[in-house]
Amino acid sequence: MKKIIIGIAILLGIWLILGFSSINYSYIIVSLIEWSTKFIFPWIFLYWFIRLVKTKEK
Repeated sequence: MKKIIIGIAILLGIWLILGFSSINYSYIIVSLIEWSTKFIFPWIFLYWFIRLVKTKEK
């Protein structure tokens, strides 16, 4: 529960900082989601797929 509260506080802080500095945060959020689906999620899928294959080999 403590980690969730800290995470929410950090996100709220980033949102406020971007809002006060007049940065278009909606564009940043969309860019981060697009970047993570292109580069991070395939590596996570590959990692779990390799673990599955290793467990099936045993």
